[in-house]
Amino acid sequence: MSSARFGRVVQRWWVFIAAVTGATIIAAIVWQLVGPVGLRAEAELVLTLNLPEESQRLQYGAESSRAQAAGIVIEDLARLTRGRELLRLAHAEVTDAGHTMDFRTMFETIDVYPLSRGLRIELDWGDGPAAQALIDSIVTLLIDNQDSYYPTLGEIGTLRLSDKTDEPERPPRALAALDVVLKSAVALILAVAVALVADWRLNRLHESDVTDLIDAPVIGRLP
Repeated sequence: MSSARFGRVVQRWWVFIAAVTGATIIAAIVWQLVGPVGLRAEAELVLTLNLPEESQRLQYGAESSRAQAAGIVIEDLARLTRGRELLRLAHAEVTDAGHTMDFRTMFETIDVYPLSRGLRIELDWGDGPAAQALIDSIVTLLIDNQDSYYPTLGEIGTLRLSDKTDEPERPPRALAALDVVLKSAVALILAVAVALVADWRLNRLHESDVTDLIDAPVIGRLP
């Protein structure tokens, strides 16, 4: 299909395309304003290196070697935090506290990111207090049981809490705007695709398409 004919099809179906796209934009905005919004609870843990009390001449080398070892430890801690055993313990504490949270959905939703010197844990959940309670429980388990979870951790450093939300936060407005834009773009593409298929399936000959079909100029037409 030539670009000219594509443009004519879009022009013939512009009311349908505009209606679908406009309705999607309105629905997406209304959903962001009054629909259920996931709240984010998060925490950051930092691994503080334990440097030996030696001369300044040896300190840089010791810090460098321990920093390399810390990178491996952080990757292991990230896998531990993302594992089912620790999450089940945290989930049990949350449910015992009276919160309702599906473990499987939580397990698939929670994110654990290894940082250069620590971990970042994030959970987007519709029930804000439950999300915050789970993050608090995970942080407590990691810090209080770091020696049992990782017996050699004390030789490298100490896991400490760096930052944590006191209350779950709403996603930034930029993400809400991006969600509206993406949904609108998808609706526009689908509406155009439906218009093209419908125009082809109707198998009607339009005057504006005659020139392309017969590959010759039109010098007249009958009413």
